[in-house]
Amino acid sequence: MSLNKKSPITSESNKGDLCNSQNKYTEKNGIIDLQDLEFDSIKLTNEEDNVFPVDVFPKAIQEIIFKVSDIYQFSIDYLGSGILSAASTAIGKSYKANVKKGWEEKCNLFMVIVGRPGDSKSHALSFCYKPIQNHDKKLFVDYENEISVYEEATENKPKRPILNKLLISDFTPEALLLSHYHNKRGLTIYADELLSWLKNFNRYSSSGEAETYLSLWSGTTVSIDRATSKSIRIDDTFIGVVGSTQIGVLKEFSKEGRNVNGFIDRLLFVYPSNPLRIKWNNTKIDPRLFSNYNAILDKLINKSEEPKLIPFNKDAQEFLFAWQNNRPEDYLFDYERGIDIKLQQYVIRFAIIIQLLHHASDGESDSIISLKNTKKAILLFDYFLKTALRVREETTQRNYLESLTKLQLDILNDLPKEFGTGQGVKIACKKENGKPRISERQFKTYLNDRKLFTKLERGKYLKKL
Repeated sequence: MSLNKKSPITSESNKGDLCNSQNKYTEKNGIIDLQDLEFDSIKLTNEEDNVFPVDVFPKAIQEIIFKVSDIYQFSIDYLGSGILSAASTAIGKSYKANVKKGWEEKCNLFMVIVGRPGDSKSHALSFCYKPIQNHDKKLFVDYENEISVYEEATENKPKRPILNKLLISDFTPEALLLSHYHNKRGLTIYADELLSWLKNFNRYSSSGEAETYLSLWSGTTVSIDRATSKSIRIDDTFIGVVGSTQIGVLKEFSKEGRNVNGFIDRLLFVYPSNPLRIKWNNTKIDPRLFSNYNAILDKLINKSEEPKLIPFNKDAQEFLFAWQNNRPEDYLFDYERGIDIKLQQYVIRFAIIIQLLHHASDGESDSIISLKNTKKAILLFDYFLKTALRVREETTQRNYLESLTKLQLDILNDLPKEFGTGQGVKIACKKENGKPRISERQFKTYLNDRKLFTKLERGKYLKKL
């Protein structure tokens, strides 16, 4: 799939196609990269410290995100995560990461777009998934033509046509697996409101649909055996999930045991800290941006259904393992461990997606995962870790003093009635047996507990209990 050769990266960029690496041009000519300037400006002006790391993407994708955000006022968190999810859907099972011998990882994502009513969550996601929707629309037209021929045939009746697709929205558990059985490349559940997806859990059976999704997330074997219909078995599953929800219903995601069985830990929450108010305007986007975005995703979709194993190069593997081996071992809150461990696995999935987006956009290799793109995947880990902790803080109900761990109680007792952040860090992070009790990040998370602490002013806290 060739890209639009007349599309410049920016108004100041060199002639050539959109997806040539802009870095090569700017470094050679000493020109400041406009996408880097745009992202630096966003980070400097954003009051929060958790901005979606748009710079993990190729320059072509970055420009699309910034232009669409500027014109439609969509959050860059929604656009960045939506494109990440759409790329995952386009890739499907056509690639797997070969982490080491015997360990293969697919790139399916379970993503939840969180926001207030009117934040244009659905509109942003619709933009990101437009190329996938167009692809499925063409497949449905082909299916309708084939089913007409099938129904009209009287002699030598052909085999009944199968509807091929990448997205599925309204389904029973059996229909989901049946559709996946016929679409072996994989499917993504696309739900405008994910609350309806949650409410369907156990609606059709009491067998535990949440447990089935735990298996689907991991890509393990799933089967259904029914006396009245053909049994279904899928040995190599690929199911993604994407959709939106409102802040007020976040607690629904942790109900019915989903906060203790590992289900909620598998969800990637996209939760902008400071979403902008949507303001209408008359500005239009250059259609070449849409054309090139379509071309990038089409290039990923048009890969073979037979999985291709893509290993980490030696430097990337060593860096990844060293990073993982040095993750915290002692967590202040129990739920931090589950979130951290599942996101570590997501780093591998992010790395596949980022590598292949650069392959489709810049011509980078699709036979190995580079150190550069492994580091970018870890930036996504950092972003989603903060959003996940924020969601847990808002949805977890604690029976405070009785439910606090010994470490939490010790720190609480050691702190004076009033203290500054620096003073609190010294007390909480003091060394025991040569190691800090907790990290500075963990202590600052602890300070967010409004049942225990009141923020008097910037950097000043009052202990309430």
